[in-house]
Amino acid sequence: MSGTKRRIARRRREAIAQGRPPADRAAEIRRRRRRRVRPARIVLAADRVWLVAETRPRWAARAARDLEAAGIPTFEPREEIELTSPAGRRRTARVPLLHRTLFVGLHDDHDLAQVEGHPGIARVLFRDGRAVVIAPAVLQGFADAITGHGSGEDGRDAEAVTAVLFALGDAVRVTAGPLAALSGTVEGIDPARRRYRVALSLFGRETPVLLDEDQIEPE
Repeated sequence: MSGTKRRIARRRREAIAQGRPPADRAAEIRRRRRRRVRPARIVLAADRVWLVAETRPRWAARAARDLEAAGIPTFEPREEIELTSPAGRRRTARVPLLHRTLFVGLHDDHDLAQVEGHPGIARVLFRDGRAVVIAPAVLQGFADAITGHGSGEDGRDAEAVTAVLFALGDAVRVTAGPLAALSGTVEGIDPARRRYRVALSLFGRETPVLLDEDQIEPE
């Protein structure tokens, strides 16, 4: 049983013991609110060769810390969200966007050996005998997109608008920026900023990316 379910079950038992009607479980769960919080910009080292590593279960964060301590920069895409408990307590959580995926920036074969030798790394991804390399500019654009620091936002007029060009579920194609030519599905709309959260197929997984209205077109 998850921690949330255990807490709700405990509250129901306490309510019954005190002669109060227990809260409806579904209503209790719906009281939990989640909203996106914009994180600080992540700047990736442009002088490194960035590879893709698959981590072992529950090892991504620890592997990233260990490799950073060894002088190897890492990037684990995460989304910061604010959670509010039924009691009103708030906390910020960082949720991985790519399951068991860690990007590592290498200088040489010694760095690669350190990555492959870490107990939390299951493998470094290779294709046709060659490591899967992500260009630093592409990875930086990906980091900026998922953290909301993409180009064109600074100084943008925040005037609210009542109409949007795309609806939830619409198939769209990216027309500008480092993710141009990728296709995805609209899964979130911010009409005040004319921005869209689009689920794109990146590195073999569906990944939500924030895009401006002028960066996408109907598929």
